[in-house]
Amino acid sequence: MKHFFLFSLTVSVICFLSAEAFAASVTPADEIPAYWESVDGKSGADLWKAVSAQTNKGFSSVGYKKLYDAYLKTDVYPQDSVGKAGKIWDMYGECVFAPSNTCGNYNGVCDCYNREHSIPQSWWGGGTGGIGNDIFHVLPTDGKVNGVRSNYEYGEVNGGTNWVGNKFGSAGTWATDRKTIASEAGEEIKGSGQVFEPKPQYKGDIARGLMGTIVKWQQSNLTSGNNFFTGTYTVSQNFGLTKKAVVLLMKWHREDPVSRKEIDRNNGIQETQGNRNPFIDYPYLAEYIWGEHAGETLDMSKLMASTDPSFIPGESDGSREGTPVGPSVVKYGVSWSVNGEVMKVDSVVENKKLTALPATPVSCSAESDVFMGWTDAPIDGTADEAPAILYTAVAQFPAVTEDVTYYAVFAHAGEGTSEPAVYTYSADSHADGWNNTGTNKGSYWLLDSGKELISPEIDLAGLSSIQAKLRTFGGTQYDQFSFAAGNTQIGTITVSEGSTMTEYEWTNTKSLSGKSRITFTCSNAGSGKGVGFSYVTINATGAGVTYDRFITSCQSTTEVELVGVSEQARKLLIGGQIYILLDNQLFNLQGQRVK
Repeated sequence: MKHFFLFSLTVSVICFLSAEAFAASVTPADEIPAYWESVDGKSGADLWKAVSAQTNKGFSSVGYKKLYDAYLKTDVYPQDSVGKAGKIWDMYGECVFAPSNTCGNYNGVCDCYNREHSIPQSWWGGGTGGIGNDIFHVLPTDGKVNGVRSNYEYGEVNGGTNWVGNKFGSAGTWATDRKTIASEAGEEIKGSGQVFEPKPQYKGDIARGLMGTIVKWQQSNLTSGNNFFTGTYTVSQNFGLTKKAVVLLMKWHREDPVSRKEIDRNNGIQETQGNRNPFIDYPYLAEYIWGEHAGETLDMSKLMASTDPSFIPGESDGSREGTPVGPSVVKYGVSWSVNGEVMKVDSVVENKKLTALPATPVSCSAESDVFMGWTDAPIDGTADEAPAILYTAVAQFPAVTEDVTYYAVFAHAGEGTSEPAVYTYSADSHADGWNNTGTNKGSYWLLDSGKELISPEIDLAGLSSIQAKLRTFGGTQYDQFSFAAGNTQIGTITVSEGSTMTEYEWTNTKSLSGKSRITFTCSNAGSGKGVGFSYVTINATGAGVTYDRFITSCQSTTEVELVGVSEQARKLLIGGQIYILLDNQLFNLQGQRVK
């Protein structure tokens, strides 16, 4: 027997903040098709011109200084976001900022946010007028990561350096080698040069922002200092994009479909600067300009607006027929809570990595001290053995293939002697936190007389020994390698073996306390002479911390219960709220379709 559910669908627009400076109206959802009807029935250059004309309709610059005010309409977390409501939504570092927390100066990730030109100013000649303040591509982003991005092109990288924030994990990736990627037709675009790769859940947002910007500002010269734009808006020149840009942006556009966040942002942009992004309203439109239907006549009846009740944010590709361009999506619900506060993950998590969860969650126990990592099984809150840590960051989680539970493990500091903390600086591998003012000689580093090698900060009470493999430079004369903590001299190693690299060890016999950096200095050397070393190692036995208790967080998966024998409808408990999943659409118990 089949069970049928009837729902009355409604669409509502919620205004989170207001700013008297902006008075533009937002086109109601049911009037979006009429808003874009002028592009119907066109193809090629005519389609491009029609889309460009409509994208310019209603535009009025808010000015560069008022972008921060505009962001209160376009880039804040919604009211149902626990602990984030009304805060600035950062797409680079995933930090959460108070609207007033603008840069100024910054030292690290999550210090402050500023206005990021996702199309760098140097690419069109600079300035903050016109394209320089278009919210389509000028985003509020973490100041530190914005600086890291600089004016590098977007791309996908091999390896690279993860920029880790102090609150919400990986802030982005960069590297010196662009990854080779392939178009839908299998054409490879070989990579080279330095690029910046944003987080996966925002790649589509950025791609559509760039595409909407160039169709609006096609008269701008975007050819300076980049391999992204052609500056020529014709069919043969891919309407302003180089081939590699087409492949990359369409790849991101397909892999990361339009989300609820983008729909809200698009409405906020119209409310502030008066125009709309066509590739957010009609995602599949991009296929008729740069994609698999390029050159074909557009039939709007085949496209689904992102405001359509049947459109599923984060999943729908915007086509009403045929096989979706993007990857198939298997939906599983996951929720995560701390101290009873639910950290929502878009209601339904797709078969993507769970990068939306906090990588360094706050403790759910007042007695826990340090976040250790993630495991797949709960542990006794008084356990004295460390559980097997599977992942140390959410970005390491595998793709979701079933309802899963990962538990965040915290450790409570205890008594005892830990394993030695070892700090090593070597000629072929430079540990983080060291500062070397010497000279790289390939097989060793040279400290000239008076030059310094400075260690990371360590607990001096635990300092047991310093080991080094040293040689003199410039002859077999007597020399010394002295070291001090701050202004306190703590020891020397005598070097007299000439050109032979010899291992030495100094054992601590002094009474030391507190944390400090150790400074190594070459002394007693004549002009042009010094100490060369292959490695220097500090053994700080007591610098580590032992733990006598381990605690898991309150994380749990969504509870899924079948409703009806047809198995087409499911009742889901998500963050303490019950929802109905029917025909791949999520409804609340009032019959309203949600995310």
